[in-house]
Amino acid sequence: MGTRDDRELIASPPAGERPAEWAFRPDIEGLRAVAVVLVVLFHVSIGGFAGGFVGVDVFFVISGFLITGLLLRELEATGSVSLSSFYARRARRLLPAAALVLLVTLAAAVLVLPPLRVPGVATDVAAAALYVSNLGFALKATDYFAATQAPSPILHYWSLGVEEQFYLFWPALLLLLAGLWRGRGRSLALAVAVISVASFAFSLWLTSANAPWAFYSLPTRAWELGLGAILAVAGTRLRRVPARAATVAGWLGLGLIVLAAVVLDEATPFPGWAALLPTLGAALVIVSGAQPTALGPARLLGTAAARFFGRISYSLYLWHWPLLVLPAVAIGAPLPLGARLGLVVVAILMAAATQRWVEEPFRHGRVVGTLPRRNLAAAGALALVVALVAVGSGDLAAAGLHGTTAPSNPAANEQALDQILNELASPTPPRAAVSGGLPPGAAALGGPASGPPSSATSTTVPSAAPSLPPTPDGPVPADLQPSLANAPEDYPVTFPDGCNVPEGGHSSRGTCLYGNLASKTTIALFGDSHAAFWFPAMEGFAERQGWRLLNLTMSSCTPADLSVYNSIFKRIYSECPAWREQAIARLIATRPAVIVVAGTHGISPVDAAGHLLWGDALTRAWEAGMTRTLDRLAAAGGLVILMADTPTSKFDPPTCLSQHLNSVLACATPVARAIDAPWLGAERLVVAQTGVGFIDPTAWVCPSSPCPAVIGNLLVYQNAGHLTAVFAFALADRLGGTILQQMQDAARPGALKSLAGRKG
Repeated sequence: MGTRDDRELIASPPAGERPAEWAFRPDIEGLRAVAVVLVVLFHVSIGGFAGGFVGVDVFFVISGFLITGLLLRELEATGSVSLSSFYARRARRLLPAAALVLLVTLAAAVLVLPPLRVPGVATDVAAAALYVSNLGFALKATDYFAATQAPSPILHYWSLGVEEQFYLFWPALLLLLAGLWRGRGRSLALAVAVISVASFAFSLWLTSANAPWAFYSLPTRAWELGLGAILAVAGTRLRRVPARAATVAGWLGLGLIVLAAVVLDEATPFPGWAALLPTLGAALVIVSGAQPTALGPARLLGTAAARFFGRISYSLYLWHWPLLVLPAVAIGAPLPLGARLGLVVVAILMAAATQRWVEEPFRHGRVVGTLPRRNLAAAGALALVVALVAVGSGDLAAAGLHGTTAPSNPAANEQALDQILNELASPTPPRAAVSGGLPPGAAALGGPASGPPSSATSTTVPSAAPSLPPTPDGPVPADLQPSLANAPEDYPVTFPDGCNVPEGGHSSRGTCLYGNLASKTTIALFGDSHAAFWFPAMEGFAERQGWRLLNLTMSSCTPADLSVYNSIFKRIYSECPAWREQAIARLIATRPAVIVVAGTHGISPVDAAGHLLWGDALTRAWEAGMTRTLDRLAAAGGLVILMADTPTSKFDPPTCLSQHLNSVLACATPVARAIDAPWLGAERLVVAQTGVGFIDPTAWVCPSSPCPAVIGNLLVYQNAGHLTAVFAFALADRLGGTILQQMQDAARPGALKSLAGRKG
């Protein structure tokens, strides 16, 4: 973030002005305090400051103003800018404290986090040390699976990445612009304004198209730094603002900043138009402080308390986030407000100590001197050391995770899982040590997935849910498949193939046909990512039958005919309906013998006005939308089967298991939490109304109570909501047998042969 340096707090005088007229700006130091306090309040989750993240935008404007002023002052005094000296000053000022916090955070992560989280944190630390973490976090935010993980304790370093990238390019660009228009301040200001406007326009477009990249990227944030740069180019002309106007501008600016912190929240598309509130507010405060008045905010911002927080703002920004995140992730639960406030006090004390004993000595060259060549060499070596230590720590943590790296034996896996499920589903299973049962509407344990139930069975609550045998405890198997280290990457092949369309995508790559491509029989899988993770079982079934499999899946895109809100892009998911129409049209044209439809209950549908639907309204909208979809698919002429949503986990099982290597039961999920009984009832109701087939995989995924994270030596979940590909493939015969049974039930005598022979 913007940092305190008396030389940097002096704006750039135009030709003819005496440097003595440019004094230290305590109001800017106080404005930095406002920015960091808002960020901290946001991260502490203090009510009323849901938009406190805009403090970062205030920092950006301040940095653009101070850095540009510094460069222009040097340019005016010497006729040029020493890039090596500039980078050396930045390195002395920013890198020591940043490196200290990175190393301490990495060490704490190794000690307190689940081992599976450590490699990811180590990667973040390495990226932050090299000031490219903003790019890494943009990639993670648009990664459907990484986006659901707990926040990184290094996440806040994204803004340092943006600023350092700005510092890398801006001096050379400013030097070029100043050389083109030497002595013509208005032309220079116009050039900076054009660059800023172009960046703002790009930000508006990308915020709508891909909000994460808009949030984390320098090109979409450069206009905020550019706004401060424009004020620096204006120089002492800011003093010409009338005193009354300066007073009004200052309070209006502070009001805009506070307003942004209060009215915006994480659902606001950002930066985009919303970022104008805090950035224009910061600019107005800077303009006001150039002409301090008795009634303006400069006096308030220049108080001792405000200046103290301004001085430690950089270190406080660095320390507060890992102190808040690491304990919460370690215990797997949010911290109470009292604990969060206590940690903020600790962060303030650590920031004050870091500012005094790390920031100041390095900034003034008392540790490494001020020779640019030596400073830059030391900075490069320090960044490289931090990155290498991080990578090594990540590798060591990954090496200690359970599981086998040997190739899996699918046939053995399937046989072992089948035996376990059969034993659990026997008429006289072992008496449960812990009472439990399936919620109303769930399929009976071990019973075959049924065809269309009657409306009575869909709506009537059974008098007693079937009892489930207890889930046994024990250590994580040494031959766990997939291994804990590999589990987060255990995707179906359709993901790397491009046949599961990612969020924001428009169409699949290639034909997305699998199995026996020469077969005259086609079966199809259609839905969102929950459907996609049943692909291994569908593929195994298709290959054994010698049939062709068509995969049509898209992450976060419900197969129901609905408009939904996408929380990653912070907008209506416009790509989803377009893709769904293409997929349904292809299914109708292909006329598969069987279409299996599946989707998650975790959707966010919107009404015609774009308002989110909740509760009963959400369920009714889904029932109507899924009915429309199933009716259209029925026109393809084959058997349509709706597959119930997969039971979900309370935890991220691989991460949890890495922390509880001696107890798989510690990562099991209560049955009532794993299965959404009302949603299962809604699925059954839609099946009854449309007459399509139905498969409930509950008894396969949750055969005991609580729902296990490991069955045999197979890891059930890849994350909290998706199966591992290894486990899904081991269910190929069960899923395939159920499909064949429903094909027989749906066909007239002797019609199965004609179904299987249908061209697709």
